[in-house]
Amino acid sequence: MSEQERKILRREFLRRGGRIAAGAALAAGGLDAISKQTAQGGVDDDLDRYDFIMPRVKFVDGKNVQDHWDVRPGGDANLLEELRSVVRCKIKPITETSNWSPQVARPGQLNAVFTWDEPERLKKYPFLFMTGENYYKLSLSQEKNLKEYIEQGGFLLMDDCMVDPGGDFFYKDSFKMLNKIFGDGAVKRVPNEHEVFHNVYDLGSIGLPWVQAQNHGARGVFIGDRLAIFLSSTDLHCGWCDGALQVFGRGGKKGVGKHGYKEAIEMGINIIMYALMH
Repeated sequence: MSEQERKILRREFLRRGGRIAAGAALAAGGLDAISKQTAQGGVDDDLDRYDFIMPRVKFVDGKNVQDHWDVRPGGDANLLEELRSVVRCKIKPITETSNWSPQVARPGQLNAVFTWDEPERLKKYPFLFMTGENYYKLSLSQEKNLKEYIEQGGFLLMDDCMVDPGGDFFYKDSFKMLNKIFGDGAVKRVPNEHEVFHNVYDLGSIGLPWVQAQNHGARGVFIGDRLAIFLSSTDLHCGWCDGALQVFGRGGKKGVGKHGYKEAIEMGINIIMYALMH
């Protein structure tokens, strides 16, 4: 298969993902409800306008303080732009941002924002992104909604965001919470042989890129044979931010990690493509 044929095929996968998401929305809320929301403007318009949207999940930390869930929109912007160059489809961009700036997203700047208290809205999107740097805790109802979203076909990328002198707090709470929700031992190692490391870019020789922070390797939750949650401790998102190679250069920051922008972007694209193909 030629590279051009592969790009066309990937675009069809993305379109299928969008149709599945829109279909779930209609089933959940009914045609009248969706039509009213679309007429009023807002995120529902984007379901018709774009093939892929990457929402962020908003949450609070363990001390009931809003965590840094909305940091550095430039990382999201870079990943989506690189994805667009690979799959050549309509991907919702993030504008007025450049790599590490701004440090915190302005209202409305991200692709979309959701909480785990909005199960019907969540069903419209096949892919969600959640990142943070602190300990946190979800309510029982939020945990229930997360579980239902995943079991009904959704995909969640969770990436620990390390800020000096931080630790792997977000990763630890995520690991513990997922084992609680899906059962002891549900969080498993994702081996380097798994498709997610090979479907677009071949990362089998390195596995999960280590940008910075603690490297626990790739972890995930499987629903049957489908990898439904990808949990990273290595700060992929900061790797996405470094498009100008200002911080990590062509590899990890000295003494912290081994990989930088290129590998982090490739891993992000692989994860998105896997999610929309399964």
